[in-house]
Amino acid sequence: MGNGRTGPGKGDSVRDDLRLARRIQQGEPHAFEEFVDSYGARIHGLVRRYVVNPSDAEDMTQEIFVHLYRNMGTFRGDSLLSTWVYRVAVNLCLKHCQRARPESLPYEEQTLPATNWQADPAQAAAKRELSEQVHNALEQLSPQHQDVVILHELHGLTYQECAQALEIPIGTVKSRLFNAFRRLQASLSAYVQGEAGALCVDAAGEKTS
Repeated sequence: MGNGRTGPGKGDSVRDDLRLARRIQQGEPHAFEEFVDSYGARIHGLVRRYVVNPSDAEDMTQEIFVHLYRNMGTFRGDSLLSTWVYRVAVNLCLKHCQRARPESLPYEEQTLPATNWQADPAQAAAKRELSEQVHNALEQLSPQHQDVVILHELHGLTYQECAQALEIPIGTVKSRLFNAFRRLQASLSAYVQGEAGALCVDAAGEKTS
């Protein structure tokens, strides 16, 4: 049967993350640039779901990376570096939104592929209508439910990673996702019954990859 090893595992990733963190701590040239190259787009995408204004989003992203740089010494390698990074980013975004939670980035800019409206104006109009309905449905969710949907569905974090990033139990993540998809299903039943229903079923299962 062999040893069952097909490539680098989570342990290798954790060790690589820890080495990168140590290189940054030690002031190694280009180490932080490597870190920003790896996480810059992902963190900026996360910020744009909390901060609509592009200029404010740029400032928020920069603030997050400054915070990460200054606090790199607190990363011990007990989890993936990405989990720690998302936890810091989410916490800073939530603090930014404490007084007034702004609208999320329009959903069509998050997930729907670009449509050539000149080539197929009917399809473009249909997609825009659907995206508006999804956006409106997401806005009806509580901030807590929006957070788990953003991290789990839009950023692909596992239940465990969501729990670590939001500092809540895994069971709470699953419960919030299930309730969020149930509410989305009710809101979007006239538009995407099949897709929303599949999401609701998926949320009830164990998604770990």
